[in-house]
Amino acid sequence: MRIKYSNGTYGLHQPYEFSFIKTREDFDRSRQVWDREANPPVVIAMDDCSIEWELADINYIAGLKIRAAYPEHKQLNILRSQDTAAIAKMNTFIEAVRAWANSDVPDPWDGALDAIQPE
Repeated sequence: MRIKYSNGTYGLHQPYEFSFIKTREDFDRSRQVWDREANPPVVIAMDDCSIEWELADINYIAGLKIRAAYPEHKQLNILRSQDTAAIAKMNTFIEAVRAWANSDVPDPWDGALDAIQPE
């Protein structure tokens, strides 16, 4: 992920996997500009910036979503069982997550990914 400021410059650039920014709330907290001379310190403004998601971040987040519902060992057990209904259910979920990841502008925080649930 990269933080892009309104003047076109970039700030933080690190993989989502290692970032301290995991939610929109984390991002909003990181944008706060504090008056540290006030007692107690107060937020006086918010930086004008946005996040640009990189393909590696989106793929990592999609992988987390898939593995949360179907860890690799569960995927293998379902495939070995040859239960066509269970395989179809798993494939439908995985394909929906992949479709989200391959969409034009996937945003992990807009709720679209959270709406994808295994049946």
